[in-house]
Amino acid sequence: MRYKLTGLAALIAFACQFPIPIRASEVPLGTHGGIYTVPVQINGSIAMQFLVDPGAGVVVIPISVLRNLFRNGTVTESDVIGLGAAETADSSLYLTAKVRLRELRIGNTIARDVTAAVSPGLTQPLLGQSFFRRFASVTFDNRRQVLILSDDGSAAVAQSPATAWAAPYSSSYPTTGPFSGGAYGSPSYYPSYGR
Repeated sequence: MRYKLTGLAALIAFACQFPIPIRASEVPLGTHGGIYTVPVQINGSIAMQFLVDPGAGVVVIPISVLRNLFRNGTVTESDVIGLGAAETADSSLYLTAKVRLRELRIGNTIARDVTAAVSPGLTQPLLGQSFFRRFASVTFDNRRQVLILSDDGSAAVAQSPATAWAAPYSSSYPTTGPFSGGAYGSPSYYPSYGR
């Protein structure tokens, strides 16, 4: 028994000499109105400052950004996941489209197939949990003004849903009438709209 414990202790001491591979990316933080921002490139085509909002459930982009992504061909109709309701911090609800962003590049970190909501009233995009939850650790270093995204190498990367996104209401929702969705045409950000 004594030799087994000594052997086990030697094995643990030997294993502790090798560092656990942890990958981390540091991204410089900016500020806008007292809120942290980071530079983000969407689908390899549009680069802009996103407000860092870990309280947002998903990444949120303005409708103008979605229009630009449709125009340059980096988002297609197949990337539209569906429609649903979004609730803001003041408990107000609004209708939103959900889209799949094929790639978000932040510093040297790339996240693929990120779910984003589209907001008609937003002017600056938000970086929310559909991006942050992909990492083992997300840290704000306030002294150095950097965002640190750590991945322990074993964390599963969340993917966008394989099926269409379902609206958060029951199937007993009216199928006819002004709010059924049947009276509405293609959204204005579709390239073929109005032609």
